Parts: sequence; structure tokens; C-alpha cells
Amino acid sequence: MSNTTKKFIEKLGWKVTDDSWDGNAHIFNVEEPDNLEEKFETLRLAFKKITDIGVERVFPMLRRAGDELVLVIIPQPSFDYVKSKTNLYLLFATIFSTTWAGALWWASYADSSVLDSSYVWLRVLITPDVLLMGFLTYSLPLMAILGAHEMGHYYYARKHNLDASLPFFLPMPPILFILGTMGAFISIREPIPNRKALLDVGASGPIAGLFVAVPVTLLGFWLTERSAVPVPIDSGSSMYLGSSFFWEFMYVQFSTFLSPSGDYLSHPVVLAGWAGFFVTALNLMPAGQLDGGHIARAVLGPKANGLSLTVILLLVFMAFYGIPGVAPPYLGWAVYAVLIFFLGTSHPPPSEELSKLGNSRMGIGLLTGLILVLTFIPSPLVFGESQFDLDIKEDQTTFNPVLGESNVTSIVITNIGESEGWENLTINLDKIDNYTIELQVNYVNISSLGQFNSSSDEYGEYVFWDQSGNNLTLNLTSNSYANLTLIITPEEAPLSGETSFDLTITSRTERVYTRTFVLVTEEEK
Repeated sequence: MSNTTKKFIEKLGWKVTDDSWDGNAHIFNVEEPDNLEEKFETLRLAFKKITDIGVERVFPMLRRAGDELVLVIIPQPSFDYVKSKTNLYLLFATIFSTTWAGALWWASYADSSVLDSSYVWLRVLITPDVLLMGFLTYSLPLMAILGAHEMGHYYYARKHNLDASLPFFLPMPPILFILGTMGAFISIREPIPNRKALLDVGASGPIAGLFVAVPVTLLGFWLTERSAVPVPIDSGSSMYLGSSFFWEFMYVQFSTFLSPSGDYLSHPVVLAGWAGFFVTALNLMPAGQLDGGHIARAVLGPKANGLSLTVILLLVFMAFYGIPGVAPPYLGWAVYAVLIFFLGTSHPPPSEELSKLGNSRMGIGLLTGLILVLTFIPSPLVFGESQFDLDIKEDQTTFNPVLGESNVTSIVITNIGESEGWENLTINLDKIDNYTIELQVNYVNISSLGQFNSSSDEYGEYVFWDQSGNNLTLNLTSNSYANLTLIITPEEAPLSGETSFDLTITSRTERVYTRTFVLVTEEEK
């Protein structure tokens, strides 16, 4: 084989000065040609097309040993080829699992009656309207983001003449993982030829996914503001999705156009966008075989292996200590660090690592590093106790009504919760025969903004009645309060005895606060 291979190499323009066999590979000392990168790529593609030089498939590697340029021809490692239908089966399975997850998100968002049923995890699967909305509002946009990510990899792999598979999507039941998927990957079934190909393949996926994730997220923000569903935080433990620098930037910029006036439940489309950003940041970590590992190896060469170990240590640190003063610990990082470690911390070199990357690709490498910093979520899932509560004070609760006179009492409702979000309060009054009961809002005092009454332009942002004019809604931030007056007027001579009615305040936390007022009329002597 050695002589045949030598002639084949020389025919393609390589000048061989020495050759040897080490038992596993043929080693050729060669003179460095002009256009090294182009010559090596021609050689690589030529070896892909032939099978008559002693082995079924071989591939070349180019290394520098001192002043010598060494061309190594070794048998290509065997790759397990998965049947093409497997991709299709996994695609359908992931659409199902993400639709399942989306149905749960949608049921929570739309306050579906399904949530009142037992086995809600399964009930959503037999509720067609909830399942359809789960697909449209979550699965479809999320699969679009993941699909764009992987097709970015696939396109550049094929552009560099690499044998690559179509994407393998990874389904995950939402019972085990709330996103409904563990992402996707493509299989590249041969060594990556050079640093340029390594960077192109690594960077193309996250950038392509980001181009889809941004408009999906903005659409989600718009739907969130349009629907304005108050956050149903209960009195127990709650889970919150963390955010990144870029996420906060997008929301702030978007808010300048819509001027959001409350803390609303995120539309499932927002959650799909959030998942897209989360996956982007995960893949861009410069470690192991991740997309960021490819990019780091292309930019830094062998030094990338040390960076990979550093990333693992940082993840372990954040798992137990978080980022002091910035983000709380998140144990999921420890799991991810272990996964990276066992999949391999060292990135294999490309077949040819001698040619330069070029300024434009170095710039793309730096850009992906910036994207990682901006999209990284230090604490993806934050658990905490609900911090919403009300304090209600009234001057009196017992009255002695007299025909022709009104009984009046002052009521002050204060949001004493520590959360900085908005608390939407719905106030209802019982009706009593032969009585007119009226509720007036004197003013609201919004923390840090000041006091507003009915003559203020901003008054309507915090106080509004329904179409009937009977049910009142207050929008109060933490440490804000509303001053109200309750007026009770008998329409005819009150009957002797006691009569009571309730003033009911229902918060967005679904807590109900009740004040009972008693009307006492003594029998005339």
C-alpha cells in the first residue's frame, strides 16, 4: 500500500521526501506546498472517492514535527450509520413531547378547566383544544428554532463536503423535563478537515437558531401584552424562569413601543423563545464537543482543552454557590458539568490545523463568545415563596341605618407583599334588598410614583370598573395602597334586626379576602 499511496499523493502535487509505516498508519514527510489549505482539501476529497489503495476508507492528517511537515494516512474510523427513518421517528416523537409540554403551558396560561382535573399531565392529551393550542403556541415555534439551529450545522457541514446526517431530535416527556425536548444534533461521520470548517459548522447552528428565536420571542411579548393575563402566583412555592442580559434588553426595548402596565403571565410563545435562547447558550459553552467547543478549538487550537476544564469547574461552582450578588445556585449546572466531562473534555484536532483561520472567522468566533455572554442564564429555574399579601383596614363594620341618611366608612387596601410586580385586585359587593351600596375610590397611592385621583391622567391605569359598573379592579404595586369610601343608604325604612353583606377582594394570587359589614336596626318602641 505504501508505494501505491505515495504515487497517489505525488500525483496530486505533494513532494514526498521520506515515508514509513508505524503499524497503524503511513507517514510521509512532505515539502510544504503553496496553497497548503487548498492542496490538502483536494487530497482529502480524492481519498474519499477511492477504495483501491489497500483499505476501504482512509483519511489524511497533516501535522508539523519540528521543521518537518508530516502527512499521515490512517484508516478512517468506523461510524455507525443510523437508518434514515430514525430521524423521522424522532422528529414525530419530539413534536409530540413538545406539544404535550405546550399543552401544559397553555392550560396554565389560559386557566383551563383541565387544571382542576386529576392527572392533569394526562388530561391535556385527551383535550383537543388544549392540545392544539399547545402545538401552535409552543411546539411549532420551538421546533422552528431547533430546526433552524440544526439545519445551520447541516448546511455548513455539507458545504465543507462532510458526510453529515439530518437532525436527530431528542424527545423528552415533560414529566421529566419541562421543555419537552433535550434539543437535537446532527451526526458528522468523518473527521473535520480544518479550522475554518470547524468554526463554520460550530457557529452556524447557534446563529441560525438565534435568527428565529428573536422574532419568536418578540411575537411572544406582543401576545403577552395583548392578552394581559395576570400572573397566578399562589401562596406556596413558585417556579420562575431566569433571564439573560439579551432577554432583558429585548423586553425593555419592546416595552418602549407597547408601554406594558402590569406583570403578566408569559404567553407560551415567549416560553418557546426562552427555550431557544437557553439552548443557544448551552451549546455555545466552550467545552468538549459542544458547538462552543468546536469554535474554541478552531480559534485557540490545543489551548481550548484547558478552557474546557475551566468551564466545567465554573459550572460546578455555580451549581453550589451561584454568582454571588447576581444569581442564586442552580444544581442543574452540576448535572451538565458531569455530562460534558463524560462526553469528553478534549476536542479532537481537525485533520489539518496549520492553515490560518482568517480575520473574518476570528470575528465570528468573538461574536459567538459575545452571544454566549448575552444569552447565558445563570439560574434558569428559580424557586421561591410567593411574596404577595394584602392589608385591609376599615373605620367600622357595624352600622345603624336610618331612612334618609347614609352610613359611610373609609377602607384602605394596601399591597404589603415584597414582590415588585403588580397585584390586580377585583372587588365585589353583595346586594341587599332595599339598600343602595356604593363604593367610591378617592385616590390610589402608587409606590415611587405618587398619588392619583380621578382627575389624574394616569388614574385609569390603576382603577377601572367593568361594563356593569359594579365590579372594581385595582392595580397596585408593592407598598401601594388605595383609599376607598363605602356608602350604605336605605331606600325605605329598614326592618328591625340584623342584615349583613360581604365586600370580597379577589387577588391575582387567587386568594380571597372578605370583609363582612353588619346593619343593625332596633325595633321601634
